Amino acid sequence: MSFHRPFVKSAGMALAVVLLGGFTQEPAVSSTLRSASGAPLAPGDVAPGRLYSRDATENLGKGLVSVSNPASPKQPLPAPIAPETRRSKSTVLHVAPRSAATELVLPIDTPEDAWVMVIPKANDPKVGEEALRDVKMFDARGLRADQRAARAGKDQLGMDAARTKAEAISAPIAMMRLNKEMGRGGYKLQVGAKAAAVGMAVEVRVPSSSIELSLTSSAMQLFPGDDGYVTVGLQSAEKVDHVRYEATLYTPRFERDRTVPVVKVGNEYRAQVSRAMNEKDEPGAWVLEVRAVGSAGGVDFDRLAQTAFGFAVPTARIASAGKARLVREPGGKVTALELDVVLDSVALDRYEVSGTLVAADAQGVERPVAEAQVTDLLGAGTHTLTLRFEAGHAGLSKLDGSYSLRGLQLYSLGTNTLYHRIGKGLDLRMPAVRASELAAAELTPAIESMKSAGEFDLGQ
Repeated sequence: MSFHRPFVKSAGMALAVVLLGGFTQEPAVSSTLRSASGAPLAPGDVAPGRLYSRDATENLGKGLVSVSNPASPKQPLPAPIAPETRRSKSTVLHVAPRSAATELVLPIDTPEDAWVMVIPKANDPKVGEEALRDVKMFDARGLRADQRAARAGKDQLGMDAARTKAEAISAPIAMMRLNKEMGRGGYKLQVGAKAAAVGMAVEVRVPSSSIELSLTSSAMQLFPGDDGYVTVGLQSAEKVDHVRYEATLYTPRFERDRTVPVVKVGNEYRAQVSRAMNEKDEPGAWVLEVRAVGSAGGVDFDRLAQTAFGFAVPTARIASAGKARLVREPGGKVTALELDVVLDSVALDRYEVSGTLVAADAQGVERPVAEAQVTDLLGAGTHTLTLRFEAGHAGLSKLDGSYSLRGLQLYSLGTNTLYHRIGKGLDLRMPAVRASELAAAELTPAIESMKSAGEFDLGQ
């Protein structure tokens, strides 16, 4: 999964590609570097454990490139992509193509406003419509319900049930709306031979039910061997009599791959994803699918939910950062604010380090003032990359004081993968400086456009 902010936002915003050196630096605030080991992680942060020696083979252009861009203090500091909780009051059952005639039992715990959708697995809509005629549904009382439910569904959707001979296909899928009178319990869906040969996907939605399955990943990016997991939650207004969880992983190509154990840890259930994966697995966006089958209040239920997460095989990490300093020209004006980031690498790759400078406004709210990225082709070993923020970019905000680093992250350009992110940037601060000390920014068309739009005017 890619979480990468473009290295150069646009040709107009590529404001300063600089070769380092040639300036007089004043002494650093501190001669020490702050270790990233054990740094507290906020939602959206990731930190690799073990590193794997796997050289990248793509996007390996040579040479160090450093870029600085202004940021609008009127815009809030972008929130990191944090794990979201996926919730489900639905399930999906499948009849594989070329199957024999079969009967499915659909657990309906709350028929009010419930929907059953039957979708043929056919590319030809005429074949699909013909297959749907071979499907019948009976409600919890044993009464045939598909025709009544289909009419209710069309009424709810504002569809005209009638059709003329000139119309082509009127029902490529069956959408059936249930009601309370049909009862709670197991609905039987009879799939005849013709329908089973085509194959069917049957989706059941029960929006009024109190039974809800939820999935929450421990992080947006997981690594092999680490304690990465997905929390599996089940909420119900009625007492859950029993429940069984089944978890399955799908590759970035959405191919069914393997099962994942769901275990109870303390008071919650977890799908132990990282323990089921290894360094040979493909980096990218994986999907975890969890099915919860059980009963509550004496009525069976079936819930299915999916959530996606990034998987990476890390080859480097941020070891430390610090030595913040001001860079002055001979006349005394500050031309840049610099900060060193030390990386530990065990493989060849083109790595990118990025971060955002923020300043506090009169109310103490942090405002972004400048962004910087630096990238270089690095092999195994310990390396230092310097984030260089152009002073003129920070000065456009007219906010002074001690700027802080936020959103420090390490990215692999060779694999298009985030390896390390520390949102608070180890709480690193630049030396205090007045806005009047900062050299003026070159007025490029991009900056002039931002100024015309009032992006640097806080009205203070």
